[in-house]
Amino acid sequence: MHHIFNERVTLTFADHVADVMLSRPDHHNGLDWAMIDGLLAAQQHLPQLAGLRAVVLSGDGDSFCAGLDMASIMSEAERLPTLLAPDNAGINPVQRLALGWREAGVPVVAALHGHVYGGGLQIALGADIRILHPHARLGLLEIDWGIIPDMAISVTGMGLRQDVLQELAISGRKVSGEEAYQLGLGSRLSDVPQEAARETAALIASRSPRAVAAARELFARAPDLAHGERLALEAHLQQQLLAGAEHREAVSARMERRAPRFD
Repeated sequence: MHHIFNERVTLTFADHVADVMLSRPDHHNGLDWAMIDGLLAAQQHLPQLAGLRAVVLSGDGDSFCAGLDMASIMSEAERLPTLLAPDNAGINPVQRLALGWREAGVPVVAALHGHVYGGGLQIALGADIRILHPHARLGLLEIDWGIIPDMAISVTGMGLRQDVLQELAISGRKVSGEEAYQLGLGSRLSDVPQEAARETAALIASRSPRAVAAARELFARAPDLAHGERLALEAHLQQQLLAGAEHREAVSARMERRAPRFD
């Protein structure tokens, strides 16, 4: 299944994995209005895909995303106020560009190469897993324009080192993929991040969807809970999985040395 949103974003869906690709390669996938609209449309479409188990997020051409294309954005300056207008959930469109991946309800694996700047990096921080090319270039360049990162980084960056994010935000320093990995901005390095992201998504898609969802819920909720509540949540989620149909199938498949089949 192949969808094109505004000719800037393509979505391919096969074998339980959705492949979302930013497709403006001649501009390093810089965010213009059409790209913003396309990404938001793709996010809204993901939960409607029956059987979705994982998402790959990547960029066509030489880069993942070089951030806001300010010239294009300013060409329709009258639309600017809409970017900061919150919806009923209190989230504005630029924040949704990062947070919206979470509404897919499944793991999102981002493949980062080339330029990963500003809004591009902030979108990637909305993914569950980030696979970095060692020579990628990452940076929060909003300070160049006299502004701050505001695409939900205060939420998506919660699990990352605050001193690292703050230094990048107030200096505009660019770091290599290798340094970014050392700083905790990426999950791992790969010379072929797109390929690695697709392999990772396929592996996740082969696992029990209920167990994957439970693990994601555990890691999402635990930071806000007290010590005892975390342990109780762990036990509760495990209890819901044990002896369920997917657990029985996973055990049977292991015993019979075959691939499990999850409906």
